[in-house]
Amino acid sequence: MAAVSWLGITAGTAFGQTTTESEPADDTQQIVVTGTYLGGVRQEDRASPVLTVDAEALDRTGVSSLGDLTRFIPQNVGSAGGMQDLAKGGADTRDTRSVNLRGLGAGSTLVLLNGRRVTPQGGDDFVNLNALTPDIAIGRVETVLDGASSTYGADAVAGVFNVITNTRFEGVKLSAQYTGIDKSSSWNVQGMIGLGNDTIRSVTSASYRFVDNLQNSDRAITNFFNPSGAGFPGRYTLLARPTNASGGNLVIGGNDYTALYDARAVNGRLTVVDPNCGAAGTESQYIPATGATFGLGNCAYNFQPKNPIRPRSQSINIHNDTTIEVADNQEVFVELAYYHQESKRFGVPSYAQNAGNATMPAANPYNVFRVPVIFLGRAIGAQGFPGGYDYRVMRDTVDNQHYVLGARGDLFAGWKYTANVSYSGSHTIARDKDTDMNLFQAALNGFGGPNCNYLFNGAGGGAVAGAGNCLYYSPLQGNLQQMDPTLIHNLQTDVYFDFKREYYLAEAVVNGTLATIGGHNLDVAIGGQYRRENSTAQYSDLLLSGFGGFLGKRLNTSFRRNVKSGFIEANYEVIDGLNVNAAARYEDYGGFNTTAPKLAINWRIIPEISVRGSASRAFQAPTISNGSNSLISTGVGNVTDPTKSPPDTTFRTIQTFGNPGLQPQTADVYNIGATVLPVPRARLSVDYWSYKYKNQIQLQSAQAVVNASPNGPAVIRDSSGNIQAVQVTSFNAPSGTQTSGIDFAAAYSFDMGELEIGLRSNLTYLLKYDIDIGSTTPGAASIVYNGVGFRNQFVQSPLSSSAAPRWRAVSGIDFGYGRHSLSTTWRYTSGVVDDQGLSLNTSGTGSIIPATATSKIKAFSVFDVQYSVKLGQDDKYELAVGMINAFDTAPGFARFNGYLPSIADPFGRQIYARIQAKF
Repeated sequence: MAAVSWLGITAGTAFGQTTTESEPADDTQQIVVTGTYLGGVRQEDRASPVLTVDAEALDRTGVSSLGDLTRFIPQNVGSAGGMQDLAKGGADTRDTRSVNLRGLGAGSTLVLLNGRRVTPQGGDDFVNLNALTPDIAIGRVETVLDGASSTYGADAVAGVFNVITNTRFEGVKLSAQYTGIDKSSSWNVQGMIGLGNDTIRSVTSASYRFVDNLQNSDRAITNFFNPSGAGFPGRYTLLARPTNASGGNLVIGGNDYTALYDARAVNGRLTVVDPNCGAAGTESQYIPATGATFGLGNCAYNFQPKNPIRPRSQSINIHNDTTIEVADNQEVFVELAYYHQESKRFGVPSYAQNAGNATMPAANPYNVFRVPVIFLGRAIGAQGFPGGYDYRVMRDTVDNQHYVLGARGDLFAGWKYTANVSYSGSHTIARDKDTDMNLFQAALNGFGGPNCNYLFNGAGGGAVAGAGNCLYYSPLQGNLQQMDPTLIHNLQTDVYFDFKREYYLAEAVVNGTLATIGGHNLDVAIGGQYRRENSTAQYSDLLLSGFGGFLGKRLNTSFRRNVKSGFIEANYEVIDGLNVNAAARYEDYGGFNTTAPKLAINWRIIPEISVRGSASRAFQAPTISNGSNSLISTGVGNVTDPTKSPPDTTFRTIQTFGNPGLQPQTADVYNIGATVLPVPRARLSVDYWSYKYKNQIQLQSAQAVVNASPNGPAVIRDSSGNIQAVQVTSFNAPSGTQTSGIDFAAAYSFDMGELEIGLRSNLTYLLKYDIDIGSTTPGAASIVYNGVGFRNQFVQSPLSSSAAPRWRAVSGIDFGYGRHSLSTTWRYTSGVVDDQGLSLNTSGTGSIIPATATSKIKAFSVFDVQYSVKLGQDDKYELAVGMINAFDTAPGFARFNGYLPSIADPFGRQIYARIQAKF
C-alpha cells in the first residue's frame, strides 16, 4: 500500500490512514491524526487534506535531512535558511531549513513534534526542521494543507507540519549514508534502540551528520561578477590638493591626479578610485563616471566567488520517547530531545566599512596622495591578507532542547484525556568578525599591531607612530604585500551574537462521545493551553558600541509574553457518510485576543467518491519583538544609492525597529475538494484552496525606503554623503497576500506477475498570488499586484513575498520485485520572471507591472533514482544506492544569487549510498 500513499494527499479516501512500523493498527492504541484531537475519527472522514510521508517513503527520497524533504512537497515554496540568499535573507551561517507552505512565510506554518509545539531556533524566526529529531526516528510526517488555527493555534494559517516519531520500535536499527556532491559531500550516521515490555516502552535514537561547505566559486552558475561599490581596492576622498614630493603635479600610472583635482573637486573634495583598481587577482573592475577616463567612478568589487552556497556543519541529534503504564489504561510519557550543531561559514575576508569612515593622514608613509584621504571600501579583499587570511570564517553554535512530561488514559464512559507540560529552548551563539573603526584608524595613524601600547583614548606611554611595536597600515592595494601579518589585529575584531528562544507550555485535552443522536455519535474534544514565550538577544561590546565598520549598532533585547488559549472541536455524522466537523479556538496574547473558527464537511457519497470543504479564520498577533518600540535587530542588505552618479550599490546596515502600533493580521482560509477511487488500489484527489490575508504584517524594503526619500530621516548618511544605514519597520498592509490554486494527487498500484508497480503524482497549480505592497502615498489606496509567474523581488515587494512559480509537481514510478526495489522520481518547478531590483509602477497610471524587458529564470526539471535490495536472514540488511538530479541539471540563472533557492538548488548530481541493519 505504500505506493499508493507516498506523498499523496490522503483526505477523504480509504487510504487516508497509513500504518507503519511505528504505529501498528491494533486495539491497544488510539491513532490520532494530525489536524484533530478527536481520537475516534478516521482520517478518511476528515475534510482537511493531509499529505503523508512514512518512514519507507522518506528513505526512497534519498534526502539526508528532514529539511531536504520540503523539495518533495509541491505545496511548499520558498523555504529559508541553510543556503545563501542575499536578496531575501535567512541564516546561511548554519544548517537550518524552514517550512513555507503556499509561499506565505515560515511564520504561517506551524511545525509540531508529535503534535506539540517546538520553539523557533534562536536567531531565526522559524523552527529548524533539521534539528527536530534524527531521521531514523521518524515514523511519518503529516502535513495539513488547509490551515489548522482552530485546533493547534491561531498562527497555523497555511497549515501544519507534524513530525511523528516511532514510539513502538523494538530492537536495534543502524543506518549510514554517504552523499557525494562535487566539492561538498555529507555523512549521516544514525542508530535507534527500542526496549520494552507490557509496562514500559522506550525508544532512543541518535544521529551524527556532517555536511561540507560549498562555495560560489565551485559552481559555474554562482561564479559570476556580482559587484559591490565598497571593496578592496577601494576609493579615496582627497581632502586637499595632491602634489608630489617636490610640490609638482602628482602623476600615478601616467595619470595626473593634481590636474584631475583642479578640474573636478567640489568644496575642496574629490573621490577617486584606488590606482590599482582592476588589477589581476583583485576581483575588481573600474567603472568610470560619465566622461571620465581615469580616477573618477567606482571600483566595483566582485564579492561573489568568496561567499558560500552553504556552510560546513556537523551536528548530533538525540531523541527519546518513553511510555510507562502506571495502571490499566493509564500512561505516563516522557519525551527528551537534544540537538547540538557547530558550523562554519567561509565568506569574503572582510566586510565593507559603511558605519563611518577612517582617514589616512598625510603623514602615513604609504599615502601616495600626500594629503589626508578618507578611505571608502573594505580592509581585506579577494587577495586576502599576508599570513594566510583568505576567508572570514563565521562560527555558529546551536543548542536546542525539548522536554515533555505528560499523562494520558481513560476517564469514564469512553472519554479519554491527555495532559502535559513541556519546555522547548534554543540557544544560538553566532561568532563573526568586523572592523573596529577605532583600531583601524589607529593603524592608519601608525599605531597598529597587537603589541603597540595604544589605549582607548590614544597612544600610551612609549608608543610612537610607526616605530618599535607600532605599525602603519595602508589600505592601498599596491602596498598589500608590504603589510605585517600582525596588522590583522586592527582589521578584524571578534564579535558575537547570543540568541535565546524559549517556550514553557502546559496543555490538556479531553475527548469522547458527548451524545448519540440518530444512531450517530457526537464526538467532542475540549482543551486548553498556556504558553510563555521568552526571547532574548545579546551582543558583544563592539556591536553595542556601534563602532563596527559594517554590522551596525545593536541593542540588547529581552521580551516575554504569555499566551492563553482554549478550544473545542466536535464531529458529527449527520447521515451515513456525511461528517460535519466544527472547531473554535480562543487565544489571548495579552493585549490581543481572538476566536479562530473552522467548519469542515466531508461527504462520502458512495464508497468510491467523496467531496469535502472547509472554511476557517486564522489570526496572528505581532511577534513579541515586532510590537515593541525599540531597535529589535540589525542586519545588512544590498542597497543602491540613487543620488550617486553612477548609482552606488553596496551592502548597507539595515536597522529594524519595532512598531507598537501594529495590529494583528487575520486570514480567511477555504478548501474544496473531492476524491475518487475509480478502481482498486487507485486514487484521484483534487482540491481548490484559497488564503486571503487582511492587515498582513509586512516589513519595509530598505531599497523602497531609500527610493522614496533618499535624504529622509530613515536614511543615515556620513559626512561625505554616503549611506551608512537604512531604518525600516513593519506595517499592516491594508489587505495582504491572497493566493489560491489547485492541488492534484493521483496514485495507482498494480502487479505484473511478481513485479509490483506503483504510479504516483502530486502537483499544485497556482491561480493567484496577489501581493499588497501598501501605499506609497499617505491616505492613498493600497497597491496590489498579481505575482504569479514572478520572482517577486521587485524593489517594492515585501520580504514576506515569495517566488510564485505557476506549476510545481512531484511524480514517480516505483517497482518492487521480491527483495529488490527501484524508485524513480521527477521533480518539476516552472520558471519565473526575474524581477529582482526592478520597480513596480506606483504612479497610479498604466500597468502596475510595467512592460519592461526582463529575463526569465528557467524551469527546474530533475530526475531522481534509487535502487535498494534487502539482504540476510529476515531481511536484516538493506543496501540502497541512488542519484538525486541524475542528469546533473543546472539551475536557471537568477540575478544577484546566480540561482533562485526557492525554485532550484546548485548542487548538481548527488550520488549516495546507504546501508541499514535491523536486529
